[in-house]
Amino acid sequence: MTVDPRFRTRSRRSIPWVATLVATGALVLAACGSNSPSAGPTTTSASTTTTTTSSSTTSTTAAASATTTTSGAAQNLAATAAVKSSLTAAYVAHNGLPANEVAGTAPGSVYYAFEPSTNTYWAIASFVPTSGASQQTQVAMQDDGCCGVFTQPSGGSWKFQASFLGEPCPGQVPADLETLWHLTYPGDCPSTTTITS
Repeated sequence: MTVDPRFRTRSRRSIPWVATLVATGALVLAACGSNSPSAGPTTTSASTTTTTTSSSTTSTTAAASATTTTSGAAQNLAATAAVKSSLTAAYVAHNGLPANEVAGTAPGSVYYAFEPSTNTYWAIASFVPTSGASQQTQVAMQDDGCCGVFTQPSGGSWKFQASFLGEPCPGQVPADLETLWHLTYPGDCPSTTTITS
């Protein structure tokens, strides 16, 4: 049987390509093995330098994040179910309401942040009664009885600070939180000055 010369040429050309592929694979495996903890000393390569730089950058970023947590601007936080439950407990205790007649925080009403300058957590929230709440509880939770401003020192427990209707008035929360939460003052705040023409 005669073999077509085209196939012979192709076969000869493919052998160096396969050898190159096998050699490259061996180099990759050797490089992986040299990074294992049991491997002996190795020389620093460009890829090792890149990895070291990346780790250094990650460490610097982590350190910067830790610094931001203890100083700097106020930080908006996600209110977890546990935070909402703790706010409800503080609200109920402050207002002397039966806990089983307060359903919890109103959907979308909780704003929660950390104030690094005072190492304090702040929150504002509105609350809703249960469907079976007494008329007395329902009345108590109307108007400014619906809502509260709360603080929690780092490591402490939530404390009810003030009630409000709609949004807090000036001075009820720190100014940077007013900006962070995009609060607008209601028209009936006692400290607001009405300009008459």
